Amino acid sequence: MVPYPDPKELLKKVNSLGIPDAEVYFSGARTLSVEYSGKTCKTKEFSEDAGYGVRVLKNKKIGFSHTNIPSDFTKAVKSAEKLSKISPKTNFSFEPAAKIYPDTETFDVGISGLSPELAFSAIGEILEGIGKRAEPTKISISLSIGCERIANSEALSADSCYTAASIYAEAKKGRGLGFSLYSARTLPKDLKKFGEEAGKIACLMSRSKPIPTQKLTVRFSPHMLSSLLGFLMFNFDGDNKRRRITSLKKNQKKFSESFSLASDPLAPADALCPFDGEGVPSKPLPLIECGKVRNFLYDRYVSSLEGINKNGSCQRTDYASAPSPGITNLVVPAGDFPKKEAGRHLEVISFHGLHTSDPVSGDFGVDADIALLHEKGKTIPVTDVLITGNIFNMFNSIKHLGKTQSIHGNLISPDIWFSDVQIIGK
Repeated sequence: MVPYPDPKELLKKVNSLGIPDAEVYFSGARTLSVEYSGKTCKTKEFSEDAGYGVRVLKNKKIGFSHTNIPSDFTKAVKSAEKLSKISPKTNFSFEPAAKIYPDTETFDVGISGLSPELAFSAIGEILEGIGKRAEPTKISISLSIGCERIANSEALSADSCYTAASIYAEAKKGRGLGFSLYSARTLPKDLKKFGEEAGKIACLMSRSKPIPTQKLTVRFSPHMLSSLLGFLMFNFDGDNKRRRITSLKKNQKKFSESFSLASDPLAPADALCPFDGEGVPSKPLPLIECGKVRNFLYDRYVSSLEGINKNGSCQRTDYASAPSPGITNLVVPAGDFPKKEAGRHLEVISFHGLHTSDPVSGDFGVDADIALLHEKGKTIPVTDVLITGNIFNMFNSIKHLGKTQSIHGNLISPDIWFSDVQIIGK
């Protein structure tokens, strides 16, 4: 990776331009991508992306710009200064220096070398797992090593290095399709089992059949549950609350009493981090407690626009993205229901179409292309059904919460069974 100056050094350059109040953020990552398809590894490539995001504060107005060329940093500063002139006046201030940041395990030495041999070995184990049941069609593995650093005029200085692994495995058998997804700081402990899951689903879906329209108890796979919670999080965005495009209010009883949810950057999942995008030390934020709305997601800028003192939920996709409120790891506490007693229900493994739904009203409709109907000790593969409903009503109609949590990407949650979900079949 091209040498990039430390944000603390660049902050001095900003000050030399007559701007005493500023923030410099750096993010950079190097990624190895390997893809298997057509019975061979098609690609093996390295990519790099790094740069700076800079915010300047002048006359109580803030401006943001970015660059991925170190020699153009001064241009970015001047651009941010110009943009600040057309921004609204606020009581915004940069995060003060932290005395200490929490310890977080965000780095896996095994991944950090970005070894192609490691990726090829992983593909081999996944292929072995899939081959027991079905035919592999595609496997994608991405391994990354990166870091983020931040410094501001309040003497704040923070940095963190991380590794990441992302895997997609796809298999088919006859007309049946199956897949497995994984995203974490480390590789899965059992890659063969990861492949077996994709093969098992493909094998089941080769015998899929339609079901009639009805209302069913529904359990979503972790990946699909994560998508639904992401859809719900639109309403917990502090900027959306400020602009009054969410109907939720603090302490409002909107969800099932059995349901609680927190955004927790210290939880051992994909979004583990010691500080947020403005350098605020990480700590859990309860969003829902026993069905009641407790908090909304704020960064320092949005809270200054609303005239309140809230922060800690600033997220940055990368150096080029302006800071904004966002979630980290979502954590749902476990319940006390044993999975073996679930009874008749539909397990939805994959759906699509959520992007066409309305997050403000909560009304949604998705096409479930991979699902399993569990009844009387049998598992019946189901495809081509439409699931409709309202996200608020659904999370207010939780029937069971499983006894154990699992980790999937940035979600830590038990199984959740929802009552009387409308299924439109044939």
